[in-house]
Amino acid sequence: MSTSVSPPSELTALEELAHAHRPVQLAVLGDLVHALSATTAVTHLLVRGSLATGTADRLSDVDLVVAVRDDRLPALMGNLDALMSTTFGTLLPGWRDTIVGNLGGAGFVYLLPHDGHLLQLDLYLCPTSAVDALRRRIGPRLLWQGPGADEPADASTQQRTAQELARAAQTPADCGQLLVQAMVLHAMLRKRLARGQQYIAYGLLHDLNATCRDVIRTALVPHSRHHGWYHLHDEVGRTATGRECLTELTEALTSPPVPTVAQADDALDRIVRLAQRIAPHAADSLTDQITAYRAYQQHEEGLA
Repeated sequence: MSTSVSPPSELTALEELAHAHRPVQLAVLGDLVHALSATTAVTHLLVRGSLATGTADRLSDVDLVVAVRDDRLPALMGNLDALMSTTFGTLLPGWRDTIVGNLGGAGFVYLLPHDGHLLQLDLYLCPTSAVDALRRRIGPRLLWQGPGADEPADASTQQRTAQELARAAQTPADCGQLLVQAMVLHAMLRKRLARGQQYIAYGLLHDLNATCRDVIRTALVPHSRHHGWYHLHDEVGRTATGRECLTELTEALTSPPVPTVAQADDALDRIVRLAQRIAPHAADSLTDQITAYRAYQQHEEGLA
């Protein structure tokens, strides 16, 4: 969803220049505030990150904290993908953010087409009962506060919501969700490479390789009792297909630790290729999204 914002009338020349060069993310942020403030479940909207500090550039994320009435937070989380897709045309379902710290809620990352580019949208949903503690911890800037925002939920409601958040966080991702994760991590990695942030790029490449591992284990050993890298060869290597997948994973792990753009692309291609082979239903369900994501990345390469 693209928004065109006209400059206010009677601006000075300096003000017109500032308006012309303001971050494009502000238009997206305005659309988000308009849509989410109309949702009666939402009590606070707060911005953080570079948009809050005035240091945003063309690659910056839109970081928005959304405080939701405790009793309505689980339902909003369940409907968030539909809301973001129908209202803003997000490219992919939201990725449950495993990088952001625990601030009492749940983070979701979306890729949002805007003026021919993909913007990264980081939404952090937290219960209204936790918003004051969150504000003290990370200092976001308040954009909007709705009526009834100061009416606390009772203790039992707060406890049920906390339990639901914990349950959702502990639910393992399926192969479709892991494919979404791979595309989001790939977008993050390419952005960090464009900025020359090698240390962060190193960490994101590791996360992509771990995603490759998780696709293999989830598809071939869906009821595994083990986590991470433990017993991977013992479980997956029992079949010829599993051994072939592990060979691909080994190739990923032996590549240089600080990636190039070509290496990042190879990492994503490997994950998609493996998913098409060992989790075809998940890959087929995201065929259009994968194609669209690759088209946007090719468009960015053409501009570069």
